[in-house]
Amino acid sequence: MAHLSLVKNLSRLKEEQKHSDEIVLEASGLVLTRGSLVEVAGGSGKTGLVLSLLSKLTRDGEICAVVDAANSFDPCSAVLGQVELENLLWVKCNGDVEHAFMAADYLVQAKGFGAVWLNLNAVSRHQLKQVPRTFWYRYRTRIKETPTLLLVTASEPIAASASQNALVFSRDRAVWSGSGRFKLLREFHLSIESRKEFYGRPLPAKAEFDYTEV
Repeated sequence: MAHLSLVKNLSRLKEEQKHSDEIVLEASGLVLTRGSLVEVAGGSGKTGLVLSLLSKLTRDGEICAVVDAANSFDPCSAVLGQVELENLLWVKCNGDVEHAFMAADYLVQAKGFGAVWLNLNAVSRHQLKQVPRTFWYRYRTRIKETPTLLLVTASEPIAASASQNALVFSRDRAVWSGSGRFKLLREFHLSIESRKEFYGRPLPAKAEFDYTEV
């Protein structure tokens, strides 16, 4: 809990805030709005999108939080994605979904985080279906008019109409190098579909892998 002392109160944050209400992720071509609930569902690509967001914000000095429902967050991958861990609060919930939602609720009410990521990636569909829809509308109401972006990732869309933006990732194809049994995955070609009809067609994206030792 000592890390929470890093979080600035809302009045101070507004005085110092120099960034816009929109967060532009150049690599994916997405624009995310602060004070909103955004859900990202599907298979490959969603974690990479979140890490790029956390990298952008934490490198700018903003404090962000990860609510890790099933302990699937990998700090090593975050470091490779240029996330500043000193500016990241990691809440491990050890598979307790109820605790994850309570933690996310407290963090949203704090109002001083740049982004709060509710990571439900490894939570079963059965558990996700047990989440009352009222939870999502409560998040939507509390996140409104704050500088915080609440990002939710899961295997399938779960927030329904409560989210201001809902993105679904699907993999189109993979590119490999090498031959035989010793191939290396070089890139994923992805498709990003907006369930809120922000895009007329699915947005193409690409995830590249660099195996160079750091």
